[in-house]
Amino acid sequence: MKQFAIDPQDTETASHYTSDRLAELADQRWSREQSQTLAKLEAIDFSDEHWAVIVFLRRYYLEHGLPIHARVTAKALNQNFTGQGGNKYLHRLFSGGPVTQGSRLANLRTPAYATDPSFGTSY
Repeated sequence: MKQFAIDPQDTETASHYTSDRLAELADQRWSREQSQTLAKLEAIDFSDEHWAVIVFLRRYYLEHGLPIHARVTAKALNQNFTGQGGNKYLHRLFSGGPVTQGSRLANLRTPAYATDPSFGTSY
C-alpha cells in the first residue's frame, strides 16, 4: 500500500483516510476472543495487559494509519505505556516484539522494518 503524506491542516483528506481505516477495522469484526485464540497459538497467556496494548495499536492505526517504519509505532507504544515500564514492560508481554507480535494479535499489518534478523531484534 502506498503511503502518502497528509497535511494536518487538510482535514477533508485526513478524515477521508480515517474513515477508510475505520471501515477497514469495522469490516474485520475483531474481538478479544480472536486475539486470545491467536495468543494461545503463540503460547501467550493472554491478559488485560495484552488487550490494552492491542486496543492501543488498533486505535493508533485508526488515527495515524500504517507508519512507514515500525519505530514510529514502537515510540508511541513506549510513550503510552511508560507508567507500566515502557519497552521492558511491552517486551515482557510480547516476546516477539510489541509491534510485530502485537500487530499480529491485533489483526493489523505489521509496519516495515519491524524485525531485523541480522541483529536478532524485533520491534
